Amino acid sequence: MLEELRSPLDLRALTEEELASLADEIREVLIRVVSSQGGHLASNLGAVELTIALHCVFEAPEDKILFDVGHQAYVHKLLTGRYRQFSTLRQKGGLSGFPRVQESRYDAFGVGHASTAISAALGMARAYRLRGEKRHVVAVVGDGALTGGMCYEALNDAGGSLVPLIVVLNDNTMSISPNVGALSGYLTHLRQSGVYRSMKRALRNTLQHVPLVGAPLLRLMEWMRDAVKTALINGKFFEALGLEYYGPIDGHDIARMRETFERAKQAEGPVLIHVVTQKGKGYIPAEDRPDKFHGVAPFYVEPTSGTADSGKLAAAHLIERARADQRIAVITAAMPDGTGMSAFAKAHPRRFFDVGIAEEHAVTMASGMALAGMRPFVCIYSTFLQRAYDQIMMDACLNRAPVVFLLDRSGLTGPDGETHQGIFDLAYLRQMPGLAVASPRDEGDLYRLIEVALSLSGPMAIRYSKECVAGGADRPPLRLGEWEELRAGSDVAVLALGRMVAAALAAAELLEGRGVSCAVVDARFVKPLDEAMLAHMADAPALLVTLEDNVTSGGFGSAVQEWLCAREKAASVFMLGVPDEFIPQASVQQQLEMLGLTPRAIANAIYARWRETCASTNDW
Repeated sequence: MLEELRSPLDLRALTEEELASLADEIREVLIRVVSSQGGHLASNLGAVELTIALHCVFEAPEDKILFDVGHQAYVHKLLTGRYRQFSTLRQKGGLSGFPRVQESRYDAFGVGHASTAISAALGMARAYRLRGEKRHVVAVVGDGALTGGMCYEALNDAGGSLVPLIVVLNDNTMSISPNVGALSGYLTHLRQSGVYRSMKRALRNTLQHVPLVGAPLLRLMEWMRDAVKTALINGKFFEALGLEYYGPIDGHDIARMRETFERAKQAEGPVLIHVVTQKGKGYIPAEDRPDKFHGVAPFYVEPTSGTADSGKLAAAHLIERARADQRIAVITAAMPDGTGMSAFAKAHPRRFFDVGIAEEHAVTMASGMALAGMRPFVCIYSTFLQRAYDQIMMDACLNRAPVVFLLDRSGLTGPDGETHQGIFDLAYLRQMPGLAVASPRDEGDLYRLIEVALSLSGPMAIRYSKECVAGGADRPPLRLGEWEELRAGSDVAVLALGRMVAAALAAAELLEGRGVSCAVVDARFVKPLDEAMLAHMADAPALLVTLEDNVTSGGFGSAVQEWLCAREKAASVFMLGVPDEFIPQASVQQQLEMLGLTPRAIANAIYARWRETCASTNDW
């Protein structure tokens, strides 16, 4: 049926049995493609019937359907004319793994970070009202997103606005990892209310004994059950915010959802529909371990030799250090597995805190813990920590709180695309007064930088890519700001950072074959800089090169140029890194090739610039 669908409007011609068959077909496609390409599996498997019901009732793209985060938007893509391209999911030039306005007119809002959909949907609803346009706007929000404060700002505003807005709360008890906090417990209460469950059993038993009219009466009684249930367990939390509450309803019952959505369309103000689904539905491994099958790599890819998971290495080191140092605690924002810190949670459960999708709260709470005598490590993906810019500045740095930020997935991150690239952290962290910033080149450096962070009386950020080069654990301790010359050279000096150190060493070998003597420095500290080594390198070779997997605008290269300019150094600086733009999805290797950051491309660029430099100084 997917092959024959031309638009979501075609769904309206299908029977309930055909829609059920379509749901099965969609699940088969999801499992086949995600097992091959990687992506978000469990969340999409759980949202199949929900998405079908939405498109049966609402007339996209005139009506707007916004998905929070976008983890459950694959089904939406399949139903909106992108089935034939679905095998290109998360590939270079293919479909994005998230909603993207440039990709389809059915994608109402580009997204990749949590807790944004209600605010954006309210903005659209208000705009359509001001423009006199009759359109429905729906925000599909996972229960995990409601651990983020921005949702409550939007709900509070929507409740007082009387603007017709439909919020669908897809409650599967999971976000990326099991949900935490008071709201999760409240939703569980709504799902498991004894009064509701007893009523449900009684209604079903009664209907089983009604002859002939059982099916029509079942529909009527379910509608009545929903109304009575709402009165009893009431959704008081949401109604207190000014939203009319429907639910909870079965998120795998297409007919029930269609009826509920049709009723919601008639509402004059904001409505919240509480839908209960099973994450991973239809695929037993994902049903059993929805956390493991939330975001997955291709199932059958061999691991890269000589590398390890940086987050797991950091967690292993912290586990050992925490045995002797009772001050060490770990905080994450709904990402214990992704950051590797679930191992720390098992080893030291009392000192592990998952605050939900609340990066701002995580940073400020860590600052309070640090000022009360603890040594907290805040472990968050680079792309998500940027949501807490103000808290890093005003709560950690201003207070000189000894918080350690571990930024996982820094640099280029591959198929997740523009919303997940960790290429901005150096630029925004460099601005923070009193914050040390560093990037390890391998496992040994990661351990040594953690030790440096523990020795400081103020905050420090350590940024690293997902894969870490193994080895180097037997090196001597580091001093704050210490760089390391790995290779001597007299013509060019490359100051490289993090994962780019290996590329710089490979490029230096290629340059050696072309008659260029190239020094390579592991410039692991972006702040503070190793001023003594930088001054030496600026005075010696003809060309100074900075190499980073961060935007060059405000990044490490900018720091070097600012330092040289302030001291009136005349060294020629050539910055290599990521341009001032969003980087589209592709594999990390393909992204490096696109940006000219492979060893051969680096060598070619340096060679060309070196020749220009020598010619301008009459040394060529």
